[in-house]
Amino acid sequence: MSGLPPRWRWAVLGLVAAAVVLLLAVALSRAPAPVAAGAVAAGDVVSYGRIIERMRGGEGYYAAAHAVLVADGYGTLSVFNWRTPAWPAILAALPAGGGQVLLGALAIAGLALTYRMLRRVGVTVAAVSVLAVGLSFGALLAPEAVVFSEVAAGVLILVSIAAYGNGWRWWGLLAAVAALFLRELALPYVLVCALLSVRERDWQKLMAYVASLALYAAYFGWHWWMVSSQLGPMDRAYGEGWVAFGGLDFVLATAGFNGLWALGPDWFPAVLLPLGLLGLWAWPKGRALAMVGVYLAAFLVVGKPFNADWGAVYTPVLMLGLGWVWPAVVGAVARPPSPRLR
Repeated sequence: MSGLPPRWRWAVLGLVAAAVVLLLAVALSRAPAPVAAGAVAAGDVVSYGRIIERMRGGEGYYAAAHAVLVADGYGTLSVFNWRTPAWPAILAALPAGGGQVLLGALAIAGLALTYRMLRRVGVTVAAVSVLAVGLSFGALLAPEAVVFSEVAAGVLILVSIAAYGNGWRWWGLLAAVAALFLRELALPYVLVCALLSVRERDWQKLMAYVASLALYAAYFGWHWWMVSSQLGPMDRAYGEGWVAFGGLDFVLATAGFNGLWALGPDWFPAVLLPLGLLGLWAWPKGRALAMVGVYLAAFLVVGKPFNADWGAVYTPVLMLGLGWVWPAVVGAVARPPSPRLR
């Protein structure tokens, strides 16, 4: 920010202020979202909790998922309404509470990596960012939150961002790929990482990403085939597609699915979202900003009203930017140094 001409600094701050006003207007004017025709009766937490319990009893994932999803009114004819089996299988293999311990350990590792990444900039920036991300991870305090594969993918994506920021690129790659295998919603982040490997001319990492994507394509193809083998006369499709053009309403809904930050008022995401983007823009490393920007652009178009939980994939990284907000504002309003007299 301090490297921009003064008029551009104020333009950036003005743009952020305008974004806050616009999003507040959207947040305060929208009515409570109606229950969509395709909304499930039991909800993902209850439904997938039952699937995991059936798997612990010895039932296979696809048989258990089919029975529960049909009973709970899901549109099972589309493969995209079936979660891939990796995360439910992990939860089923662990004892009760084991998934919470696993994600808690990964979240702590991500926070430690975040602090290590930012402490060279300043203790204040590092502390604020760690606190902000920690509050975003606060949903892990609730045992039912671990059922969401979006939460697991979001934790791994934050770990990946922080590992890259510490220069541990292979660990960053592995965390990104692991997030993808837990939830296909991590695909945009993996593609961002692959494109950044091209920009950095890191051909070894690019080939690793290409191989990982090929392996995931095979995995998802197998998943598709297994889903197809379960379908029968009881299965139905939703009346609407995934391209719903939810616009800023849906973006704000996903931004509100944000751990303990979600306990704030309904308009809170309208403030946090522009501030987080300002901080990520001010941060010298662009991977986080590119990742959040891709998700926000996608969620303007894709996603049904009851898919707000998708926000768990990107909100921890968005909160990473809060530590940079104050330095960005100071850099905007500070006077440039006077030229030395010769």
